Amino acid sequence: MLSKSVAFVVLTAAAQLSADEELLAREIVQLFEGGNSSCRSSFSCCNGSSATVSAELWDHVKAFAHNYHVRELLDSTPRMLERHYTFYNLWDRMKQAGSMQVFAADCYYGVVSMLLNALPAIEFEDGLHVAQEVFLTAAEMLERNNDTEGANWTIPREPLQLQMPLFLGLLPNNCAGSALRIYVYDTKKFSAGSVFCSAGQWGVEVLLHRYFAASSCRTLDPNQADLFLVPDYRACHLHLAPTYMHKGLTRIEGDDYHSQIIRNHKDKYRRPAEAEEQFQELLKSLPYLDRKKGMDHVFIFSDQGFIVNFTHTFPSWRDNIPHSIFLTTEAFTPGCGPSCFSPWKDAIIPGHIDLDRIQLIASYNQPTSNRSFLFNFHGRLPVNHDYYEKVTVRKALLQFDELADVSVGGFIEEYFEVMGSSHFCLVPEGTSSWTNHLYESFFAGCIPLILSDRYVLPFQDLIDWPSLSIRWPQEAVAIEMYLYVKDAWQHCRLHEVFRKSSPLSLASCARTGNSDLWVSYAHIRPSMEL
Repeated sequence: MLSKSVAFVVLTAAAQLSADEELLAREIVQLFEGGNSSCRSSFSCCNGSSATVSAELWDHVKAFAHNYHVRELLDSTPRMLERHYTFYNLWDRMKQAGSMQVFAADCYYGVVSMLLNALPAIEFEDGLHVAQEVFLTAAEMLERNNDTEGANWTIPREPLQLQMPLFLGLLPNNCAGSALRIYVYDTKKFSAGSVFCSAGQWGVEVLLHRYFAASSCRTLDPNQADLFLVPDYRACHLHLAPTYMHKGLTRIEGDDYHSQIIRNHKDKYRRPAEAEEQFQELLKSLPYLDRKKGMDHVFIFSDQGFIVNFTHTFPSWRDNIPHSIFLTTEAFTPGCGPSCFSPWKDAIIPGHIDLDRIQLIASYNQPTSNRSFLFNFHGRLPVNHDYYEKVTVRKALLQFDELADVSVGGFIEEYFEVMGSSHFCLVPEGTSSWTNHLYESFFAGCIPLILSDRYVLPFQDLIDWPSLSIRWPQEAVAIEMYLYVKDAWQHCRLHEVFRKSSPLSLASCARTGNSDLWVSYAHIRPSMEL
């Protein structure tokens, strides 16, 4: 029979008890008597039963236990959302049967993993508050029965302490001591799916929303507000739009677009053709927009300014919000140019990188003496992605492919290792002037070599960019650039201070290392430092 303490763990793990407690107890005992004493003590036998799921399905759940918080880079497509709805449907089945205790007795950590993997879909379907409750249930279950190592389950704890609470609005902050008062709009469907939309470079839209919504700066009184934040996950929602015969998607029979796993898939995304209608609908939901002609309203742009997937998300912005504040990663919106960015009111912000990606990049950050590559670049190129066919600066990088101390090309599994083994990381223009490669280079410990003439860098009044990076004209990427960087680097190595200095001072050294070379190439250096 179950010990009282072990039975308590199982019976109190659920939010509600079964209506037939006697039957419930019998099912739990039957499950508990299977397997060996080791797995029984931690409820990790996961043998499966007619009252729960099969052992094979528990194995599939276990395969996702270690990466419940991880998504493929930049992947906010319906194919990825299907993964979370698969777990949602399993959670919903368990909830409808009122048998969470039985499931937990069968496979305790399987239930925890199910809940954590289902969270993005739970928020879409049942709202933020339900997602918060489910998250807290999973965290509490792990706290009560925390011997995952002994049970041979890997469930990372760190995301439960920082990432997930932040994106679920459960992590209060003091707004960095600011006295600003910020009113955060409830934009409903425009900011649905914060957990799912938090990953990749578009996550900054969620990050800032959840930060200020949980901060001491927030005010619920619009009359006290200095600023009004308008949460809008437009980039994520547009990427959820399916394409014809979407690869990897489990489509509805007779429907070449929509998923049969994602519930009400048609309601989860924005249609590019309806961008103007969506924009106008959003503005109509902002009752305080006209009080100061929008000058105190803040909009966040995470992807190429106003453009997402070559779609202008705010077509009539000049007629409606010309005076509003734009926080954007991109000063030069493709097809719009500098007129979409006003330095007097707008601000450039860094792109978002997932915390687990940051930590993985940093783990390969090598001491200078261990770095074997002069510079590197791996990513999207004209040879591996149609969007980049006209990006000449990335095409020009391929000429360095044969050099022994350089690593350039398409995507490779050892990308982070190469970055951490390079003195310089190339930061070329992409389909627009900005790129997250700049921010990734920080965590790899390599000096950014920026090949994007129009890239407006963030926080220029706070960061001395010329001292920690090098800029080279993107139209002059040739062997001369390689020779210059190599010579400058070798010059820096001659200085004894080199062995004691940080990458920041090394960048300064590389910029001014060989005065003759610097003068020789002065005519092709950028005409201004942004």
